[in-house]
Amino acid sequence: MSITKELVYPLKESPSFGQPIEITEGIFWLRVPIPFALDHINLWLLRDGDGWTIVDTGFFSSNVKKIWQQLQENFFKNDPVKKIIVTHFHPDHVGMASWLMEQTGAELWMSEREFLTIHRVCHPYSDKEIATRTRFYKKFGFDGEQITSVINSRSSDTKGLPEPPDSYHRMCDGNTISINGEDWFLSSFSGHSPEHICLYNAKRKLLISGDQVLPTISPNISVMFFEPLANPLAEYLDSLIKLAELDEETLVLPSHGKVFLGLHYRIDQLTKGHQESLRMLIEYCHQPRSGKQLMEKMFGSRLSAFNLSLGAGEALAHINHLVARNELKKSNDFITHYDH
Repeated sequence: MSITKELVYPLKESPSFGQPIEITEGIFWLRVPIPFALDHINLWLLRDGDGWTIVDTGFFSSNVKKIWQQLQENFFKNDPVKKIIVTHFHPDHVGMASWLMEQTGAELWMSEREFLTIHRVCHPYSDKEIATRTRFYKKFGFDGEQITSVINSRSSDTKGLPEPPDSYHRMCDGNTISINGEDWFLSSFSGHSPEHICLYNAKRKLLISGDQVLPTISPNISVMFFEPLANPLAEYLDSLIKLAELDEETLVLPSHGKVFLGLHYRIDQLTKGHQESLRMLIEYCHQPRSGKQLMEKMFGSRLSAFNLSLGAGEALAHINHLVARNELKKSNDFITHYDH
């Protein structure tokens, strides 16, 4: 079987916000707005017997709430929502979950680590946590103004996820979940988030990929302040190797961008992109560099407060990966140098 040499988008147009379109029998693609430069998230509505299963819920807002209310009246037409599945804890995926649970009576399904992380994200910063974050970013190379800006930028999480869900059914790697009498195989991956769930229907060759594989952008891979020596890039690259075991003809239903064919080609692109970033950082470290300098080499120096946090986390993910491969060494906290 030949491998696709480019991505193929079977649907010519994406749905308008709040207007689901059927992409294959019983599976509908819904787009809703999010308040970022990446202005949308894809949600999935799956026919489930006499009702529906929802995959991901959207960023909490009055606009998204109105979309769900209109869908309940005009699309679901009072058919019950049986399950609400959330791929991972980020607010554009889980933000509306508590409200939808109350509105529909449906139960939430997600992985354990993602559920627990939601509650951590929603908890106010303590003075001790602020101090720990401050030390983390100071070691990275940020100045006082940048540190304050990053710490104060968490409003997107609290606005988009005002209330964590209080109960759930655990989804585990290697298990299956039945939707409309069909088995969807569950795989959990770390790197982008602690225990991100992807769903695969082998019979129909369908992958609901969440943020793990996206058609035009790479998901953020970040080191967090509470685990500064973590190597999430290794975990993410491992996840791509596992996803490459799926059928080449798999139709990918991503959380951002368009539905596409060409899973193996896209995995190869993502892998090569990270390897190129690693090579660039090695070359740049011909002399000692701070984490901030490496971040600016990767992403430029004009990042918003929100993107400063993501940029620092991703730069450090690449640094830690190179340190783990003995291609860089750290000294004086986050100062790095190339070691032959």
